[in-house]
Amino acid sequence: MNAPISSSDFNPLLPPGGGIKLADAQDGIKPGDHVRAAMDNTAFFKQLPKGDADADKVLIRDTHMKVIRVAGSYLQVELDNSGEVGFVPAVMVENPNLRPPPAPASPGEFQVYPPLPGAGADAPLPAVDPAAAPPEGAIPTVIDPEAPAAPTPAGPAAEPVPPIEPRPAKEG
Repeated sequence: MNAPISSSDFNPLLPPGGGIKLADAQDGIKPGDHVRAAMDNTAFFKQLPKGDADADKVLIRDTHMKVIRVAGSYLQVELDNSGEVGFVPAVMVENPNLRPPPAPASPGEFQVYPPLPGAGADAPLPAVDPAAAPPEGAIPTVIDPEAPAAPTPAGPAAEPVPPIEPRPAKEG
């Protein structure tokens, strides 16, 4: 256990005991599929990398490519724009045809953030009279720095706070 980990198939990106290859975790990407780079700076290698090899170039997000073969945790691909053949990590590509479509939104639904105080998720929203002023304590929709300050409500008179006197610096 005190020896360094050397040539093994250990992959820290897999769950413990997973034992699956990253290419298998890509939900069915296979040769012939058209995929695209899922992020900027997607590594592109001219040869199948071994160890901590540096990428020959990086691809921008949405670079389209065709999968030629699956090689462990890498995909051998042909770039659509230049025809270059090389390898990219399987975790850095996505198959746009396998992405689930977004859930359809109902025109009558909306989400309130943060939730209203004291109301559950199913509580109805308070009735709003368009002619009335906003509720007390509401943040104004437009803040005008030139507007006069709002009067403070009258309440019990507060005692004045005495000023704090600075302490002399310690000599040291």
